[in-house]
Amino acid sequence: MLAKAFHNIFSSHFRTQNLQSQLMRNSRHGILRLSTSRSFTNSTSNSANSTTSTKASSKKSTFYSSLKNIKKPVTVWLPATKLIVAGIAIFLSGDFANAWYQNEYNKNLLKNTIEKGTQPVTDILDNEFIPRPLLIKRFKEILQPDKDQSFYHVICGEKGTGKTTLATAASREVGQGIIYVDVPENLEFFGESFGKAINFTFKEKISLLTRLKRKFLSETQEKENMNLPKWMRAKRAFEDVAQSYKINHNKPSVIIFDNVDRLINHPEIIDSLQDSAMKNAKQNKYITVFISTKGPVLERMESRGTSSQVLEKLEIGDLSESESKDYLIKKCTAENLQFEETTRKCMINDDEVNKLYKLAGGRILDLKREVNKFLHGKIFEETKKEVMDNVENEVKAAHLFPNQKYYKIGKPIIKTLLNSKEMRYLDFRSAFYTIGDVEKVLEEVLACNVFEYHPGKHIVTFKSPSVEYYFKEKADVFIKNNV
Repeated sequence: MLAKAFHNIFSSHFRTQNLQSQLMRNSRHGILRLSTSRSFTNSTSNSANSTTSTKASSKKSTFYSSLKNIKKPVTVWLPATKLIVAGIAIFLSGDFANAWYQNEYNKNLLKNTIEKGTQPVTDILDNEFIPRPLLIKRFKEILQPDKDQSFYHVICGEKGTGKTTLATAASREVGQGIIYVDVPENLEFFGESFGKAINFTFKEKISLLTRLKRKFLSETQEKENMNLPKWMRAKRAFEDVAQSYKINHNKPSVIIFDNVDRLINHPEIIDSLQDSAMKNAKQNKYITVFISTKGPVLERMESRGTSSQVLEKLEIGDLSESESKDYLIKKCTAENLQFEETTRKCMINDDEVNKLYKLAGGRILDLKREVNKFLHGKIFEETKKEVMDNVENEVKAAHLFPNQKYYKIGKPIIKTLLNSKEMRYLDFRSAFYTIGDVEKVLEEVLACNVFEYHPGKHIVTFKSPSVEYYFKEKADVFIKNNV
């Protein structure tokens, strides 16, 4: 019984074991089939996943290997990059600081120039300088304006009356706050002459960043400023510094433009300078002094400035008789230093002085020319003939000589001027009414160096003392002769 029982237990156990092993085999086959079916039915998914995982793992490995490869160079590049950035920053800072320093230095040059004054150099020798104390005093008053002065000046006169000599002499005496600008004969150099007078350098120091900014950004205002003519840039630079001078000294500075009549073919420059003179005089910023010979430029300035009521005119005339004779004697006096004693010898007598004065009058330029001829040994009669011939050529050019078209009209005019020294412009004009185009005739006659029209006084005079001398000598032709 017991043995049978064990037999049944063991047999059931082995059957169970066999059943379990069979189930396991069946399950393995099922799993294999399942996996096989999955591999075939979902091969795309599994293969894609496996491929993706493979690629991902490959990329990861490549990325990490790349990181491992560049890890060391990054550690090397990082300090170098910092050095480059630091170097660029230092360079730009230095460039900016240098540009700022140079520009401030240029501004200080301008300020110092106004503080000291231009101090124009004159080439007049001591024996040629004619002291005119009353005019020098008036010039110095003009060059030292009150803090509330609101007008500018025009100093005019015939060529050779000593305007420039007086202006330079007074400027040197006053010194501070005076800028003297001589307008050159070649107007291409006006800007450079203006800049030199105020110590202005046209080459502005610009930092690299500013240059890039101007190049790539549309800063039209700055570009326009750089394209302005030099004389206008110099004028703006002076105006900026003049404001500082006014604040520091509680009075305006003065700028002199000499020989502005040379701007006759550039009315736009004349108008611009005059407009600035009006504006800054009204604002008490600085005072402008224009020096000009008589002619179209002066007439233009007077016509524009009279209406504004901020223009004051000073006319420089000829020397007086005593001043002229003193000059001739001084010019012809030689000084010798012997044994510590100075001896003077005058090489002209009173009769020769009187003759030269009658021939040249008080016109400084004419006096210098005639006395130099005398000093070089030319006798008076030769000098007289040269002067007479020159004036006669001008008379013929004006068609006032006998048998010319304006001879009869000119005779009463010449007689009036010899008796009265001047005549009203309306009377002078009315003498030519019988001629067709009066304006054209007047322009033709006045263009010659015989008569001079003075628009400020509305009178007409002889052009020079030499012209008056000529008509006195030729009185039988132009006064007594009734042909």
